[in-house]
Amino acid sequence: MYTLEELRKLDKKKLLGEIRTVEKSVFKDKFEITTGTGKSSHKIQIQKNYIAQMKTIINENNPKS
Repeated sequence: MYTLEELRKLDKKKLLGEIRTVEKSVFKDKFEITTGTGKSSHKIQIQKNYIAQMKTIINENNPKS
């Protein structure tokens, strides 16, 4: 995971790639928790917040107005 300053330096393409990677990780963690093999359910919320940060940075750089 990148720090906020590092995320702000990335371009849109790299941010979107990072979002896809983290979304896959969230899916995997949810699956593990559902099947009973995963024990770190707190990681899902951290990853969702990270995705939201990246999406916010994308919207700051490219407003839709």
